[in-house]
Amino acid sequence: MRVRGKALMDGEDPVIDIGDGLRLPRRVEVKGQDVQGYDVAMSAEFNRDSGRYECRSLMVSAQEGTEVTGEALRSVPVQTVLRMGIEPAVKGFTALNMGPMPEDITEGGPTTRALKWVAYLYRVALIFGESPVRTVALGLGLPKSTAARWVTRARDRGFLTVQDRRGRKKDTA
Repeated sequence: MRVRGKALMDGEDPVIDIGDGLRLPRRVEVKGQDVQGYDVAMSAEFNRDSGRYECRSLMVSAQEGTEVTGEALRSVPVQTVLRMGIEPAVKGFTALNMGPMPEDITEGGPTTRALKWVAYLYRVALIFGESPVRTVALGLGLPKSTAARWVTRARDRGFLTVQDRRGRKKDTA
Protein backbone atom coordinates (compact mmCIF):
# COMPACT_ATOMS: atom_id res chain seq x y z
CA MET A 1 0.00 0.00 0.00
CA ARG A 2 1.36 3.40 -1.03
CA VAL A 3 -0.25 6.51 0.44
CA ARG A 4 0.50 10.17 -0.09
CA GLY A 5 -1.17 13.31 1.14
CA LYS A 6 -1.02 16.99 0.36
CA ALA A 7 -2.39 20.15 1.90
CA LEU A 8 -5.05 21.90 -0.17
CA MET A 9 -4.23 25.59 -0.20
CA ASP A 10 -7.23 26.85 -2.14
CA GLY A 11 -10.53 28.31 -0.96
CA GLU A 12 -11.29 30.61 1.93
CA ASP A 13 -8.89 30.43 4.90
CA PRO A 14 -6.77 27.48 3.67
CA VAL A 15 -4.62 27.64 6.84
CA ILE A 16 -6.39 27.81 10.19
CA ASP A 17 -5.28 28.48 13.75
CA ILE A 18 -6.48 25.51 15.79
CA GLY A 19 -5.24 26.82 19.13
CA ASP A 20 -2.42 25.74 21.40
CA GLY A 21 0.09 27.37 19.05
CA LEU A 22 -0.78 25.28 15.98
CA ARG A 23 -1.67 26.40 12.46
CA LEU A 24 -2.69 23.73 9.96
CA PRO A 25 -4.20 23.41 6.51
CA ARG A 26 -7.99 23.31 6.72
CA ARG A 27 -8.27 20.57 4.09
CA VAL A 28 -6.02 17.77 2.85
CA GLU A 29 -6.21 15.33 -0.03
CA VAL A 30 -5.08 11.73 0.46
CA LYS A 31 -4.47 9.17 -2.30
CA GLY A 32 -3.67 5.52 -1.79
CA GLN A 33 -2.60 2.93 -4.33
CA ASP A 34 -3.08 -0.80 -3.91
CA VAL A 35 -5.15 -0.46 -0.74
CA GLN A 36 -6.57 -3.98 -0.35
CA GLY A 37 -6.26 -4.19 -4.16
CA TYR A 38 -8.02 -0.86 -4.84
CA ASP A 39 -7.05 2.75 -5.42
CA VAL A 40 -8.45 5.22 -2.90
CA ALA A 41 -8.86 9.00 -3.00
CA MET A 42 -10.26 11.01 -0.11
CA SER A 43 -10.57 14.54 1.07
CA ALA A 44 -10.44 15.37 4.74
CA GLU A 45 -11.13 18.50 6.73
CA PHE A 46 -9.96 19.51 10.18
CA ASN A 47 -12.79 19.37 12.72
CA ARG A 48 -12.27 21.68 15.70
CA ASP A 49 -14.68 19.68 17.89
CA SER A 50 -12.84 16.38 17.50
CA GLY A 51 -9.40 18.01 17.18
CA ARG A 52 -8.46 15.90 14.17
CA TYR A 53 -8.92 15.48 10.44
CA GLU A 54 -12.08 13.68 9.36
CA CYS A 55 -12.81 12.09 5.99
CA ARG A 56 -15.40 14.11 4.05
CA SER A 57 -15.36 12.18 0.76
CA LEU A 58 -14.04 8.82 -0.32
CA MET A 59 -13.65 7.31 -3.78
CA VAL A 60 -12.65 3.67 -4.27
CA SER A 61 -11.58 2.55 -7.75
CA ALA A 62 -11.22 -1.04 -8.89
CA GLN A 63 -8.10 -2.15 -10.67
CA GLU A 64 -8.32 -3.99 -13.99
CA GLY A 65 -10.37 -7.16 -13.76
CA THR A 66 -12.07 -6.44 -10.42
CA GLU A 67 -15.15 -4.59 -9.27
CA VAL A 68 -15.99 -2.50 -6.23
CA THR A 69 -18.40 -4.47 -4.06
CA GLY A 70 -19.84 -3.89 -0.60
CA GLU A 71 -17.35 -6.38 0.77
CA ALA A 72 -14.53 -4.49 -0.96
CA LEU A 73 -15.70 -1.18 0.52
CA ARG A 74 -15.74 -2.67 4.02
CA SER A 75 -12.18 -3.95 3.52
CA VAL A 76 -10.73 -0.45 2.95
CA PRO A 77 -9.02 0.73 6.17
CA VAL A 78 -10.20 4.35 5.88
CA GLN A 79 -8.69 5.62 9.15
CA THR A 80 -5.34 3.94 8.47
CA VAL A 81 -5.11 5.45 4.98
CA LEU A 82 -6.20 8.84 6.32
CA ARG A 83 -3.61 8.77 9.10
CA MET A 84 -0.86 7.74 6.66
CA GLY A 85 -1.78 10.63 4.34
CA ILE A 86 -2.26 13.30 7.01
CA GLU A 87 1.29 13.03 8.30
CA PRO A 88 3.08 14.04 5.08
CA ALA A 89 0.37 16.61 4.29
CA VAL A 90 0.83 18.54 7.53
CA LYS A 91 4.39 17.67 8.53
CA GLY A 92 5.81 20.98 7.33
CA PHE A 93 3.16 22.88 9.25
CA THR A 94 3.68 21.01 12.53
CA ALA A 95 7.49 21.19 12.25
CA LEU A 96 7.36 24.97 11.86
CA ASN A 97 5.05 25.58 14.81
CA MET A 98 7.42 24.98 17.74
CA GLY A 99 10.80 24.31 16.22
CA PRO A 100 13.09 21.62 17.62
CA MET A 101 12.38 20.39 21.14
CA PRO A 102 15.17 21.22 23.62
CA GLU A 103 16.94 18.13 24.95
CA ASP A 104 16.64 19.34 28.56
CA ILE A 105 12.91 20.05 28.36
CA THR A 106 11.97 17.83 31.33
CA GLU A 107 14.73 19.04 33.64
CA GLY A 108 13.16 21.02 36.43
CA GLY A 109 9.84 19.19 36.24
CA PRO A 110 6.63 20.54 34.70
CA THR A 111 7.84 24.06 33.98
CA THR A 112 5.90 26.47 31.77
CA ARG A 113 8.20 25.64 28.87
CA ALA A 114 7.76 21.88 29.39
CA LEU A 115 3.97 22.16 29.70
CA LYS A 116 3.79 24.08 26.44
CA TRP A 117 5.58 21.15 24.80
CA VAL A 118 3.16 18.74 26.49
CA ALA A 119 0.25 20.66 24.93
CA TYR A 120 1.96 20.71 21.54
CA LEU A 121 2.76 16.98 21.53
CA TYR A 122 -0.76 16.16 22.71
CA ARG A 123 -2.34 18.20 19.91
CA VAL A 124 -0.10 16.75 17.21
CA ALA A 125 -0.82 13.19 18.40
CA LEU A 126 -4.54 13.86 18.31
CA ILE A 127 -4.26 15.24 14.76
CA PHE A 128 -2.45 12.11 13.61
CA GLY A 129 -4.91 9.81 15.40
CA GLU A 130 -2.34 8.57 17.92
CA SER A 131 -2.70 8.22 21.68
CA PRO A 132 -1.94 11.72 23.03
CA VAL A 133 -0.75 10.71 26.52
CA ARG A 134 1.41 7.91 25.11
CA THR A 135 2.91 10.36 22.59
CA VAL A 136 3.70 12.85 25.37
CA ALA A 137 5.32 10.06 27.41
CA LEU A 138 7.44 8.85 24.49
CA GLY A 139 8.27 12.35 23.25
CA LEU A 140 9.46 13.59 26.63
CA GLY A 141 10.86 10.30 27.91
CA LEU A 142 8.45 10.17 30.85
CA PRO A 143 6.51 7.29 32.40
CA LYS A 144 2.90 7.27 31.14
CA SER A 145 1.53 8.13 34.60
CA THR A 146 3.80 11.18 34.83
CA ALA A 147 2.84 12.23 31.31
CA ALA A 148 -0.86 12.00 32.26
CA ARG A 149 -0.27 14.27 35.28
CA TRP A 150 1.63 16.76 33.13
CA VAL A 151 -1.21 16.75 30.58
CA THR A 152 -3.62 17.62 33.41
CA ARG A 153 -1.30 20.43 34.55
CA ALA A 154 -0.99 21.77 31.01
CA ARG A 155 -4.79 21.80 30.74
CA ASP A 156 -5.19 23.43 34.18
CA ARG A 157 -2.69 26.16 33.25
CA GLY A 158 -4.52 26.88 29.99
CA PHE A 159 -1.85 25.58 27.61
CA LEU A 160 -4.00 22.69 26.38
CA THR A 161 -7.51 23.48 25.22
CA VAL A 162 -8.65 20.16 23.72
CA GLN A 163 -9.33 16.71 25.07
CA ASP A 164 -9.23 13.34 23.31
CA ARG A 165 -12.90 12.43 23.01
CA ARG A 166 -12.49 9.26 20.96
CA GLY A 167 -14.31 6.33 22.47
CA ARG A 168 -16.41 8.47 24.81
CA LYS A 169 -20.18 8.32 24.66
CA LYS A 170 -22.09 11.56 24.26
CA ASP A 171 -24.43 12.54 27.07
CA THR A 172 -27.99 11.76 26.03
CA ALA A 173 -29.65 13.43 29.02
